[in-house]
Amino acid sequence: MGAQGMPAVGCRPAPVAAAIGLDVGGGAVKAGAVLLWADGLLTRATTLCSLSAASAVSAVSSATGTEATAGELRVRHHAEADGEALSALCAATAGDLWSSLTSRWPDLPVVWGVSAAAWIDPGTGRSVFSPHLMGWRNRPLPQDLARALSQQAGRAGAVGGSGGRRSEAMSPPSVVNDADAAAWAEARLVPRLEDDAGPRRPDRMVLVTIGTGIGGALVRDGEVDLGAHGMAGEYGHMTVDPSGVPCPCGNTGCWELLVSAEALAARAGRASARRALDDAMAGDPDCRRAVEETGRWLGRGLATLAAVLDPSRFVIGGGVAVAGELLLEPAREELARHLPGGRHRSVPSVSVATWGNRSGWVGAAGIALERAGWPVTTASSE
Repeated sequence: MGAQGMPAVGCRPAPVAAAIGLDVGGGAVKAGAVLLWADGLLTRATTLCSLSAASAVSAVSSATGTEATAGELRVRHHAEADGEALSALCAATAGDLWSSLTSRWPDLPVVWGVSAAAWIDPGTGRSVFSPHLMGWRNRPLPQDLARALSQQAGRAGAVGGSGGRRSEAMSPPSVVNDADAAAWAEARLVPRLEDDAGPRRPDRMVLVTIGTGIGGALVRDGEVDLGAHGMAGEYGHMTVDPSGVPCPCGNTGCWELLVSAEALAARAGRASARRALDDAMAGDPDCRRAVEETGRWLGRGLATLAAVLDPSRFVIGGGVAVAGELLLEPAREELARHLPGGRHRSVPSVSVATWGNRSGWVGAAGIALERAGWPVTTASSE
């Protein structure tokens, strides 16, 4: 496989394939593109998102604003309860990035993947349930998204003038759970270092992602354990406070009600977790205490997971993880304090995800490439 007759990039030959990744959560869709090279190396297409930020996405009514940073497009929305609008927003975002890719490499094979804050059937990509994306509950997402992409392509004035070609060039997306995608990226796409002969693959890693809710995944020998029904890793819905408030999942007193972005914002007295984190990093004492308390609840939950799963390390991802040591230090202290048999065993390490808040869409893109038959061996953070 490979794309013939395409221009080289600097001294590097042209990529052999590309993938678009979308990470769909409550309030925002994060997206980007990756390039795959002949040696199996994956790199981010860092120059495309700024070209895509203001075109098709801005024409979708469910989008409330866009931001483009280095290699990532963030589209804000209020479409959690409207499945059709959310699928249309994702299709517009993917189609926009597709147009940017193919305008530079016209014959480049492009696939796309979607990670969603939902319980996904691993065989079909169907969304079984989602506590936060109400409009995507019990939906055949690959078919929904493919249909939305076809509708976007058929409308007059489609971005880049691609018209019907867009729907012909892009197959239905690969759809996975967002935490599973992030775990895949952390396990399989460790950025290549100067002294690294290849990717490091942890024997037993637990990923915990903190955003609108808490997601998670268990990785064994570099492979994500999906569970019997594709629902492994829903750590956020462990009951940690039986007398606590009801959770959208139907349970009561779930861990994510104490550690999620919403919980942090409420604890800090701020309108959003992002504002709370910004103020905490700027030194606001109330917000710093709120982050530290969130870290303590995080550590208590990690101790429970360690008792059940016995990992060698925990990796913390999602938007709240940008707090870094302010969040992780109290989490480590609580983990060590509550770890069963802690005096007779090693305490698992706790660190921030290598790919940070990008891991969901990067993992979705990488998984889409592998499912399409393109081998991915390692990645670069360039």
